Amino acid sequence: MLARHAAVEFAEPDRTVRLAFEPDDEFYGEHPDLDEGQWGIAKAKVDDAWDTVRGAASVTVAILDTGADPTHPDLVGALVRGNTFVTDPDDECVPGTTRDDNSHGTHVAGVVGASGDNGIGIAGVAFGVKVMPVKVLDCTGQGNLSDVARGLVWAIDNGARIVNLSLGSTSDSPTLRTAIEYAADKNVIVVTASGNCGTTGDKCLSLNQTEYPAGYTEVLAVSATDTDDTVAFFSTRNETVDVAAPGRRILSTTPTYATFLSERETNPASLDYAVFSGTSQAAPFVAGVAALVWSAEPSLTAEAVMARIRTTADDLGTKGRDDSFGAGRVNALRAITTSEEDYGVQYDISALPTAATPARAFTATVVVTNKSSFDWRRANPSAVRLEWSWLDPAGVAVPGLASSISLPADVKVGASATLVGPITTPAQAGPHTLRLDLVRDGVTAFSLRGAPAATLTVVIGSGIGATYEAAPADISLDAGSAGSIEVVVRNSGTVAWAAAGENPVRLASHWLEGTAVLTWEGLRASFAKDVAPGERVTVALPVMAPAKAGTYTLRVDLVQEGITWYADLGVKPLDIKASVRSGYVATYAVGTPPILLPGGRASIPVKVKNTGTATWAAAGSNPVRLAAHLVDRTGAVLVWDGERTLLAADVAPGATVDTAVVVDAPPAAGSYRVRVDAVREGVAWFSGLGVAPCEVDLLVSADYRAELPTGPLAVSAADPAVEVLVKNLGVATWTVAIASPIALSAHWHDAAGNVLVWDGPRTPLAAPVAPGGAITVKVALGPVPEGAASVTIDLVSEGLRWFGAGLPRPVTLGP
Repeated sequence: MLARHAAVEFAEPDRTVRLAFEPDDEFYGEHPDLDEGQWGIAKAKVDDAWDTVRGAASVTVAILDTGADPTHPDLVGALVRGNTFVTDPDDECVPGTTRDDNSHGTHVAGVVGASGDNGIGIAGVAFGVKVMPVKVLDCTGQGNLSDVARGLVWAIDNGARIVNLSLGSTSDSPTLRTAIEYAADKNVIVVTASGNCGTTGDKCLSLNQTEYPAGYTEVLAVSATDTDDTVAFFSTRNETVDVAAPGRRILSTTPTYATFLSERETNPASLDYAVFSGTSQAAPFVAGVAALVWSAEPSLTAEAVMARIRTTADDLGTKGRDDSFGAGRVNALRAITTSEEDYGVQYDISALPTAATPARAFTATVVVTNKSSFDWRRANPSAVRLEWSWLDPAGVAVPGLASSISLPADVKVGASATLVGPITTPAQAGPHTLRLDLVRDGVTAFSLRGAPAATLTVVIGSGIGATYEAAPADISLDAGSAGSIEVVVRNSGTVAWAAAGENPVRLASHWLEGTAVLTWEGLRASFAKDVAPGERVTVALPVMAPAKAGTYTLRVDLVQEGITWYADLGVKPLDIKASVRSGYVATYAVGTPPILLPGGRASIPVKVKNTGTATWAAAGSNPVRLAAHLVDRTGAVLVWDGERTLLAADVAPGATVDTAVVVDAPPAAGSYRVRVDAVREGVAWFSGLGVAPCEVDLLVSADYRAELPTGPLAVSAADPAVEVLVKNLGVATWTVAIASPIALSAHWHDAAGNVLVWDGPRTPLAAPVAPGGAITVKVALGPVPEGAASVTIDLVSEGLRWFGAGLPRPVTLGP
């Protein structure tokens, strides 16, 4: 930063200046039924914030509620397309409606984004933003949690950056929880009402009960304040409250038509605005402030915006966070003008032990590097210190076992410091998690500001330890081949490794591709005898390489059979880089397939070269053969296991073979792709080993054009057959010896043209006929039916269709 440069005495942002802004909305300052007008705007410094930023149209706030009045003059310019998710409306409600039939949703929407400075009505906290109404509650204000969850996911997927949920339930729904977690994963802020159970009533099972989604940690749960900055009498006070906002006698928009809650049917002169109270009104106030922050700083993460709102709130009530106000009542001006500090740290915990004695202190050495945007102070105010704590095997914090280690000195940005101090271990044996997190006193933990805590699994009191002292740094193997590596390992624990018995200790391995486990249960190597503590042994570890070529990690690990892997007890395994090359590699040169009719067959010439290191066996248990996969133009596989082409003899590395693959056309015309591939039967396709197949286009055309002779025929009754010259006038080759072979046949007709026999005997083609080619065929006509006057000779693609190329020919019968 410029202010830290040695040549600069001081530096500050050159900010713009505006006149103090006050919107001209009719009821901004006062209302016939409420002298204070929009009192919360000034109380939370929203009016002062407007001098710096107003709502940006790029920010969309979704209101999951009873819908919104799409014709309200103060909302029409703000609303964007919403949706409805009400599967089970009350009998009093009109089913299927998309508009607000209650009034609650329109009121909430106005708090966030009613048009400002337009001479009518009110001004929303973040006027200028887009408001997305998503109806999840019926006309009575009731709904299903599953509908709320569906509406939330839809809003997120359709561009909402902030979602307001002025609703609640005492049920902790896994479906709703999943949707809330989805919002967090998608960098979306969810603001919720904390509830109106500050006093008992028919809607509250207990005083200050926890409601959901307010009870989820991923949301901003909002309590309500009164005009004098006290907590509203109805507002829920409990541990879920994050911040507070004005929620008592809040003026906002209401539908311009009669609804379940409105008085328009009895009082048509009602205004299009009303005063509501509740945490339902406080929540959209905070949603609006969040929208202003994002309008000013669109690159902030959702977590950063929520942290900004908490840390800039005006602390009310008990000093610090309390159940009435949370972090305090929101302050919009401070939220948009407070600069964001970046919290970052790099931990080096390599010096920490992975095994320790129960209930004892050990001296910990941790190196931390300052990746923050500010220097770390050793002393208060805002001292930075390293806090440690333990989690038991179930992931639960160990009570009473946490403390901190101070910095040795101030740490400037980019500098490192070595912290040394005692850490006391848990009394319970087993694998525990040591958690390390930097804390800035009176401000926040670094992990809450995006700098993840460091964790280490430490085995308490197991007596198990191992050190790998010698092994190859990297190895090379053929894909699918077996081999072995030599590993020297020392028993650095306090218990012996049993070589035999019910639970022997063995050396084994895992295969990883990147960070993903490819094979967990690797081959084992047994010890010749028990390995005593401190003893060193050399072991030949058998390995079976993955079937596909690539770069992998072979992770060497010890296992006590039937009990546990040593790595799960905190013993660091040994990682070896493994380059796996394929011994089975091929290159292909493939000829161009002919155009085929649907159901046709082609033999495509292929020149294939063995470019690997393994000989291709022509016979045996795993012979190498060629075949073709057939895919459509989208890449979807239509035929995977094509007909195999056998090799005439073994193919040595470097040798080339001229052969062919057979392809059967699908029954539908179209454009396809043929992928020529080799397969080691019973093991793998070459393409599965990373060898690229060769692709060629295959065109299947329903072009059944043909030329057949015409004119009268003299047919012998004793030998009803006739020679015909057939010409292929189409673009597709006629093929034989396939599932749909092409043959000639005859239809017999009487003098009136009626069919006497349709399916005459088939006479197959003796050979394929290319486009433009011809063939002479002696066609068997079959027994001449009584009354026959003419015969039509035609081609047929068996099982698919007749060509329709022949014409009736008058017949004269002879002896």
